[in-house]
Amino acid sequence: MKGRIKFILLFGVLYLLGCTVMAQSLERARDLYKAGKYDQAKPIFETLIKKSPNNSSLNQWYGVCLYETGEYNASEKYLKVAASRKIQDSYLYLGDLYNRQYRFSDALENYEKYKAMLQKSKQDTEAIDAKIAKAKMGEQMVRRVEEVQIIDSMIVDKQDFFKHYKLSPESGSLHDYNTFFKSQTKNNSSVYQNQKGDKIVYGVKTAKNGYDLMSRSRLVDDSWGEALSLTGNINNKDDQNFPFLLSDGVTLYYASTGEESLGGYDIFVTRMNLNSGNFLAPENMGMPFNSPFNDYMMAIDELNNIGWFASDRYQPEDKVIIYVFIPNVEKVVYQGNDEEWARSLGKISSIKQTWKKNNNYAQILQHIYNPSEVVENEPKADFIFIVNNQIVYTSLADFESKEAKDLYIKANECRKQIEELEAQLSGLREQYVNQKGNKETLSREIKKLESSLVSLYGQPEDLDNRSRAAEINVLLKQQKK
Repeated sequence: MKGRIKFILLFGVLYLLGCTVMAQSLERARDLYKAGKYDQAKPIFETLIKKSPNNSSLNQWYGVCLYETGEYNASEKYLKVAASRKIQDSYLYLGDLYNRQYRFSDALENYEKYKAMLQKSKQDTEAIDAKIAKAKMGEQMVRRVEEVQIIDSMIVDKQDFFKHYKLSPESGSLHDYNTFFKSQTKNNSSVYQNQKGDKIVYGVKTAKNGYDLMSRSRLVDDSWGEALSLTGNINNKDDQNFPFLLSDGVTLYYASTGEESLGGYDIFVTRMNLNSGNFLAPENMGMPFNSPFNDYMMAIDELNNIGWFASDRYQPEDKVIIYVFIPNVEKVVYQGNDEEWARSLGKISSIKQTWKKNNNYAQILQHIYNPSEVVENEPKADFIFIVNNQIVYTSLADFESKEAKDLYIKANECRKQIEELEAQLSGLREQYVNQKGNKETLSREIKKLESSLVSLYGQPEDLDNRSRAAEINVLLKQQKK
């Protein structure tokens, strides 16, 4: 009898010790959790939840620790247990988890539940309303995901990702802001310089609006003129950064944060109104270019019909992934009903799933990365005119459509006219600065030439597009015969 009593007492003592140790462990884990030290709290919660797998609070805490340390898929199981027990923050975390997985409908469902609980306790809903708006935007984007041939990707250091954009000289060049301007004030921004080297567009940190887009023109003494803010629907209270200007001097790609962006930075495109000089309302490029993460620095090499953009989707803090793609002449939206496939295209789960049969992507990449390697006995091209992603013309004899050929010739004539007028304008400006001649007369001539050039800018590209459309129309008719 005495032995039995001793055993019971010993068992009770051990049980109490065990409970005390568990309580101390739980208290320690909760303190780490509250301090945001999720990586340290996680192994303690992992041990505790094995002993109490149905404990709703432990499921919540452990699920959050998994999420915050990057184990997103593993976190779902535990967060769902917590949500089934109506723990408020579990809905928020599940919404965030589904949002980053492009499961926007599921994200919305959980965000709405979280909002309802906030409203019930009369708490502010502004932050969750913003998340709901983004999830709705993502839901719309994934339904209109563009089919784009993405031919390569590379994970690189964020600080010098520019060097991996292999632009041809005809497309201009990209520079780091701090290096280009030899700036002591660190700006996380870029500078685009056009082919001629006489114009730059760049992002700069401002005291009022965050990052704004500015432009400068090179003066006759080789210095840069006054910084001018891009006018129209560009700069606002959000960040505008990482600009790239097409050779037409009209089409501008850039990245922006704010209400119209799905993630942090989204890529937008806009065009200049040649009559006013203002930029038109920007258009979000949509998926797969944009995501719930930061996407920026789209650049297009029109000569080689190749584009690049950078993203930090699913990347460590100091890395970005650069995607190389073939720009579509016209936007091609996925028309199928397979939601998983559309989601996969939007996420760029696999670049190979974007490829088309019989396309030699290795040859395209070889030409980009090793342009000096010329195939022996290859006939010299008179020009390079990209009809579509599979057809490239190198002489006038290649055209099947007379209308298309005439339009292409007219486009080139327009380009020559622009070059001649720009050369005249440069000469007049030099005379004006050096006071060689009557300034009033020179000023009138300069304004006249500037007006003529404004009316001509954009015409060659428009003629090219009309030529391309006319040629494709004829080729399609020939295929039907």
